Amino acid sequence: MKIGKLALVSLGLTALSGCAQMPPDTDERLGQFTAASSFNVRNLEYQKSNKTSSFAKGKSCYEVNLVTLAYISGPKDNLLQRAMDDAIRNGQAQGIDGDLLVNARIERKTEYEESGEIFVVKKRFECVVVEGDLVKIAANN
Repeated sequence: MKIGKLALVSLGLTALSGCAQMPPDTDERLGQFTAASSFNVRNLEYQKSNKTSSFAKGKSCYEVNLVTLAYISGPKDNLLQRAMDDAIRNGQAQGIDGDLLVNARIERKTEYEESGEIFVVKKRFECVVVEGDLVKIAANN
């Protein structure tokens, strides 16, 4: 009888401690940009690269402890700016001549990575992903 009560109390405390854990507060700068708009910009003339594709994608992530949901490693500030910079650099590395993302889509995603041969270790990452068309502003002649 005592073992049953002890197990019940232990189970109850475990359940309560699981409910008491809250994710950490967020206080992070998402980025700063030369230009940004969620509306169509009037009279904006830009050229897509001579290449057949102008799509570029980038991301910035930080690792989170799966048990405590605490920050572990990676840049935690300016995630949006870092992801946008990564998308632009990735597009330029593909040979796209541009420095402005249009028709951009920005998402915040949780991603998991598994590693290890004998014991599989699962890591959690919180990421900001940016994708869009990398273009060059048309020169006014």
